[in-house]
Amino acid sequence: MDYLLMGLAAVIIIAALLYFKRIYFPAKSANGAKKTPAHGVAPGFANCPICGTMLRPSENIVTKVFATTGQVNDQICYIYGCPHCFPACQPGITRTCPVCHKAVEQKQYLLARRFNKTRSGTPHVIVNGCGNCNRH
Repeated sequence: MDYLLMGLAAVIIIAALLYFKRIYFPAKSANGAKKTPAHGVAPGFANCPICGTMLRPSENIVTKVFATTGQVNDQICYIYGCPHCFPACQPGITRTCPVCHKAVEQKQYLLARRFNKTRSGTPHVIVNGCGNCNRH
């Protein structure tokens, strides 16, 4: 019985270590930029859509949301980046469009649609692309 409990404890500890390794030490791509997870967002954290950096709970993405008129549930949104890539990029971070995968210049932004009424009650954002691939 003691060996069973020790084995179960070892499995739980290994699972916890793998979970925290994925959050605090994300994988890097060939060019050195941080990769985003396959599903886009790590549990409990958000990733910058431009540079892919995992944001801490105190960090926010710089956006500009435009007001709508009438009964429309979505808004046009400009996404400029996170503190790691806007207003100036930190060393080793590249700004790329998640739609066309081309480089996004420092002055450029992503076009997105922000939906206010969702089932969960939280706003939902869909990125349409950068100025190169999405001409509005």
